[in-house]
Amino acid sequence: MLNQLELVQNELASSTDDRRTGGGTPGLTVPQAEVAVAAEELEAARQREETRSTGQRNFDDADPDARRGEEAAPIDDTVFISSDPVISLFQSSLEEYFDSRAEGMVEAKPPADDDRRGTDDFVAITDQKLALSDVLPREEDGRRYFEKFSVTDPRWVASLFAMGMRKFRHRHSFNDKKPVTVPVSNKARLILVGDWGTGLKRAVAVADGMRRIVDEGREQKIEQHVIHLGDVYYSGWEREYRNRFLPHWPIQKDETTDLLTSWCLNGNHDMYCGGHAYFDFLLADPRFARQQRNSFFALRNDYWDIIGLDTAYDDAGLHDPQAEWIAETLAGSNRRSMFLSHHQLFSAYEGPSVALQEKIGQYVANRPADVWFWGHEHRCVFYKDHQGVRNARLIGNGGVPVYMTHREDAEHKFPSFYEYRAFRRRLFEKWAFLGFAVVDLENDHATVRYINEFGTVFRRETLP
Repeated sequence: MLNQLELVQNELASSTDDRRTGGGTPGLTVPQAEVAVAAEELEAARQREETRSTGQRNFDDADPDARRGEEAAPIDDTVFISSDPVISLFQSSLEEYFDSRAEGMVEAKPPADDDRRGTDDFVAITDQKLALSDVLPREEDGRRYFEKFSVTDPRWVASLFAMGMRKFRHRHSFNDKKPVTVPVSNKARLILVGDWGTGLKRAVAVADGMRRIVDEGREQKIEQHVIHLGDVYYSGWEREYRNRFLPHWPIQKDETTDLLTSWCLNGNHDMYCGGHAYFDFLLADPRFARQQRNSFFALRNDYWDIIGLDTAYDDAGLHDPQAEWIAETLAGSNRRSMFLSHHQLFSAYEGPSVALQEKIGQYVANRPADVWFWGHEHRCVFYKDHQGVRNARLIGNGGVPVYMTHREDAEHKFPSFYEYRAFRRRLFEKWAFLGFAVVDLENDHATVRYINEFGTVFRRETLP
């Protein structure tokens, strides 16, 4: 990544043309002023990345005995999911280059050292590799390193990246029309998955498990709502929804009925390309028609108010008029409340969402939320009654591969009381299970099953 960042940044910086064309590709033309801005953004991102990784956090501050020893590599060397929008846009550009312009460079087989010393035969991340990135031995710190490879058309990548930066800087308008509350049955099912949009085989396995639950509910004629809590990687481009999300979504286009609907919240990665494809492409799919191109929504029956929030348009915040809309939607209600969001209100591992707390903190302090499901962190963690939420559940383990870095008997960090710590071994690493949640509502009860990527129910509970 760093090699390619420098290569493309140099290409951007060296451009003096009045207009920038992307390697002769029709429509891939960027004004020089935007090229200059993109060059500055990429150089700044490269410097940040060299100083400190923007990849997945809090996976290397593990219990000393939780990993497999000195040969375990940092998570970035195995799967790099950046939290930086500039880096994420660059990853999207680079990936599109390899997919569409670099014929023969991607091979459909695992890296060579995945054939050695494996204690499990599952593919932890991908069965593809770059043909020129031959894996060399690990360095003393456990990192693997690769022979350098070059983008043969950096002008094309640079132009595509500059177009992505244009969309990031000029984000899609927010649909501030307050949505109509959708009535649901007193006996209904919610199928929830967070951070699922990677398109990896293990994420597809999660979708297959969700589909089995859908089929089970259809046989029983249960009203079902399948809900994604946000994030399609790397940066919410249309091609990423087209390739990684929609083909694997557990509901087909011709299956949507009043008894089977789809919903998708906004995530920070969805906004890295300005949210344009999220609002104009994903939400335009007929499966998400009930959402009416709105990034927040409400479902209601006689016993429950279910509130889906957009915490990504304002990163880890709550764009207006959502706070006002929550108060109006729940005014005078004696029903139990369930909130759904991408970002966490608080966390045992990362910082709280301060802007979100400021917008909703006073409300939940006066009227505690009975249940709140969120994603963003790629774990499955349960929280105690805390900061106005009686039962907070992190279920961001839908599609991003991560290490399991905590022993089963390790102490849980406040305010958590449970973490799903099962894992599968692959080479030197312990890979945490992916999964999703099934919430069965029956009158005032909510029974929850937590199911991993292999279809095993690993936890059950009744809330609240």
